[in-house]
Amino acid sequence: MNMVGVLKKVIVVLSLSAATGFAQTAGGAASVLPTVPLEQLIAAAREGSPSLKQSSITLDTARAALAEAMAQNGVSLGGTGDYSHQGNLTSSNAASSAGTLTSAAASGSAVNGENIKAGLSLTGPATSLGLTAQHSITEGTSNDQVSSLVLSGSQTVFDGYPGGRAAAAVQQADTVSKISQVTYDAAVKSALYQVKQAYYTLLGDQDTVVLRQAIAEQASENLALYQGLFTAQKATRLDVLQVQVTLTQAQLDVRTAQNTVVTDRRKLSLAVGWPLEKEYSVADSPLPDLPAMGAQDALDSAFQQRSELLTLEQDIAAAGIALSLQQSQGMPVVSLKASLGVGQDWTANVNEGAFTAGASIALPPIFDGGLQNAQVRQAANQIALYNLQQVQQRQSITIDVQNALFSVADTRDRHDVAGLNVQQAQGQYDLEKAKLAAGSGTTLDVLTAFSTLATARVGLEQAKSNYLLAVLNLYTTIGE
Repeated sequence: MNMVGVLKKVIVVLSLSAATGFAQTAGGAASVLPTVPLEQLIAAAREGSPSLKQSSITLDTARAALAEAMAQNGVSLGGTGDYSHQGNLTSSNAASSAGTLTSAAASGSAVNGENIKAGLSLTGPATSLGLTAQHSITEGTSNDQVSSLVLSGSQTVFDGYPGGRAAAAVQQADTVSKISQVTYDAAVKSALYQVKQAYYTLLGDQDTVVLRQAIAEQASENLALYQGLFTAQKATRLDVLQVQVTLTQAQLDVRTAQNTVVTDRRKLSLAVGWPLEKEYSVADSPLPDLPAMGAQDALDSAFQQRSELLTLEQDIAAAGIALSLQQSQGMPVVSLKASLGVGQDWTANVNEGAFTAGASIALPPIFDGGLQNAQVRQAANQIALYNLQQVQQRQSITIDVQNALFSVADTRDRHDVAGLNVQQAQGQYDLEKAKLAAGSGTTLDVLTAFSTLATARVGLEQAKSNYLLAVLNLYTTIGE
């Protein structure tokens, strides 16, 4: 083949590579792998993400703790049954008056003979109700039979905490449950963010591999060309060596890019919950539109949705409960109690009843060395600390949102500039080809223009990846 034929061949090869975006040159190997869209990866992550499974267990534990606290501080119904035989070790007159027997049975005490007792109890955090029934058959010649029924109850009417101190335990468990829910929701968003981030990173690096492979193939074509020129004594040995170095560098770039894709795919599989050795490629994703929101809208969304602020709100609520509960420890506890009992002596056909009513007051310690005040101060300081953290967190979120908005606009502009660079490099490459065909250019100029075009295309792919990640980071920053 003469010199003109060699030059025409390289022009045709370069033209085809540039016109197809270099994708067809090395796309065959990648097309063998199954292509997975982003929606499938997100669905798989919801089902199999290790971090989501851990967060789900934590959330379920918090809900179980809330149910436990509600049960422990709620109404409980119980029952008892008892049988006993009571007698004297020494002989005595077992007979007794009907009134004495009735009083004994009504008070719940046992008599010499057979005693059968059963009871129901209904208890709550501040209320207690009891119902006891008893039947006794005395020893001796009379075999007196006595039955009794006793209803008793107590009610704490004031313990210093609105709704009762027991309610505080339920309220605190409820705040823990809400915090766990916020944490779980944040974990879901974080897991999906990691999937999307790994997806966009892998997508960009996949395209980079295609471009690097195309550049390496073109470098191989260049080497063949210069070897032909050297044989025709139209190029020096140094020229051939330079092209060989360029080819070696291009091949190393391909190897590095391929290894990056393997690493990216394993990171994505880890985020999704797939085996690390699973092989696949990700489907292309269209470039998202620039988010249509102003700075204030973005801040409002972040203040309403960021898990850090939602968690602090529940922390403040829990600290408020702890403070009120601690303050209640310095208040008296006032309780009312009452009982009503009736008894029937079936043998003597005598019945009687009795009742009790009263109130009790449990005073706090008269002197505790300042313990109560110190504990109240600690609880109040915890609220102040949370409030300060809330202000700082809002300021930090403001900075994050502003930076994210800037990054989106900046990466979009850089993507547009990268597109212009590709157009400019394509025009320069077409110009150098035309000059070479007209005999006024050189092969080196064409190859240099091709290298510039390839670099520009790699830069465009990187700019697209950066923009996708910036948009993703913005949505994450505002809590979506």
